[in-house]
Formats: sequence, structure tokens, C-alpha cells
Amino acid sequence: MATEKLISIGIGSNINREANIRGAVLHLSRHYPLLQVSPVYESEALGFTGPPFYNLVVSFFTSNTLLEVQQQCKDIEESFGRPAETEKYSSRTLDLDILMFGDRVQENSANGEPDLPRSEILTSAFVLKPLADLHPLHRHPTKKQSFQELWKLFLHSDEGQQQALTVVSFRW
Repeated sequence: MATEKLISIGIGSNINREANIRGAVLHLSRHYPLLQVSPVYESEALGFTGPPFYNLVVSFFTSNTLLEVQQQCKDIEESFGRPAETEKYSSRTLDLDILMFGDRVQENSANGEPDLPRSEILTSAFVLKPLADLHPLHRHPTKKQSFQELWKLFLHSDEGQQQALTVVSFRW
């Protein structure tokens, strides 16, 4: 039997964002009923001009493979109107990114799997803050610092000073 791993997924939307965020969490909870959900944050679009995003992180344990989880995420994105190919810096109905897959570390995977842990954890407030909310003491697999420690360092960095987050009073 496969060992269960803690998976963390970043969720974002800046088109019909409340409905799309709610729907994504509902779809994921059907596959993973013990879903942990961070607070929802609003953040400016990075890398392009567009409406602000709602972002959060969800986590769950699963024995599914990385490719199975990745396919479920793509299926959910497409069910909310996201085309299979989307420009990196653009508005989107829904974005589901696998941030962590247990403590797995991989770069430049040849079989279409994502790089892990996802690099945005260390560079984007809208990823790191909700991850630190959910798992403050969990350690980043390569940095070996807790997400809480990484968040405190990020807040005092130049990038951290430029990326504003606002907690959203989100109604589930």
C-alpha cells in the first residue's frame, strides 16, 4: 500500500473569483474529504495589469500519485473554463498549482510533472502566507526552514515590502 503524503495546492482566481474559488474547494473536497483550507487573501496581479486575485492554499493527505493529483487539478481548472494552455501572466478563472508533494524535490521533470517544491513559495506572498497559516512549523524541503520562519524573512525582504495582501472575509 502506498504511503500517504501531505499535498499542498495553491488556488487563485481573478475572474468570477468568489464562485470559482468556492467551486474549486468543493471539487477538491469531493476527492479529499479532510481538506485543510487557509484564509483567503486578495492580492494584486503580478507580472501583468489585471483585476486583483483571490488566493488560498489547501492541504490534504493522499496516496495518489503526483500525476493523478496533477490531472485532477487540470480537470477542475478546465471545468471552470480555463483553457488547457493559458498565458503565464494573464487573468484566469482558476489556477490550481501543486506547491508541495510530501517532501519531494524535483526539477526539470521529463514526464510533465511540476517542479517541486514550487518556486513561488519563496517569491510570492499570496503563496507563502497561506502556506504558513496552514503549516507554520512544517519545513521547506530544500531551505530546511519552517514556513513561519520563511514568512517572517519574506516580510522584511524587498519583495515582501512590495507585495500587499489583504485577508478576505470569505463566505463558504
